[in-house]
Amino acid sequence: MNDTKSLTRNRMHIFSDFDGTITELDTLVFMSKTLGGGPQMVEAIGRLIREGRITLRDGIAAEMRSIRASWDDAVALLREHVRIDAAFPPFAAWCRDEKIPLTILSAGFRNVIELFLAHDDYRHVDIRANRLIPDTGSGWQCRFRDRTEFGHDKAAAIREAQRRGQYAVFIGDGLSDRAPAEVADEVFAKHSLAEYCASKGILCHEYTTFSDVHAELQLRLTAGKTL
Repeated sequence: MNDTKSLTRNRMHIFSDFDGTITELDTLVFMSKTLGGGPQMVEAIGRLIREGRITLRDGIAAEMRSIRASWDDAVALLREHVRIDAAFPPFAAWCRDEKIPLTILSAGFRNVIELFLAHDDYRHVDIRANRLIPDTGSGWQCRFRDRTEFGHDKAAAIREAQRRGQYAVFIGDGLSDRAPAEVADEVFAKHSLAEYCASKGILCHEYTTFSDVHAELQLRLTAGKTL
């Protein structure tokens, strides 16, 4: 991470994961367990990914193919059981008011994200995610953003911002967040990402909700200090 840049509004760009970071539950895991192959399949695919026997992209595609429910049924369940971090809306509003770019980098799906972040309320947020094509016959299909093993190379967006001279802050929680955490100027991590950062010597802030992130960045932005 680069600790030489001053933390100022006109240089900072905030990037955040969605599933398990903005949401309290991972929507991909939730849908796979409740509408698809079930908990045992999810655990088996997760183990194969951790062992390096299949890619994250292939794992996500397999989980989604196991779902043959209608999109309407999925939407009803998601809206009933999944909540976003209550501190995220005020955090996003702060970014808007301070004119700090906020980009969501997700290994999940834009269709799902838009259920929780309505365009009229979050038009200032740049959403970069894969697309989901529900298919009740052959199973749901994925349209990934790129051909990388992740299906969406989040680290590429971080590097792009840094080439523009921006100070890249990344917020995440899981496996798909490891690569961006390795290149970001500053990292806020929880759950398995915090464990990964500790194991790799990546300096990070451990957080619980976006209120922690908000308070830390607001305080240091005023002081103009980096991590």
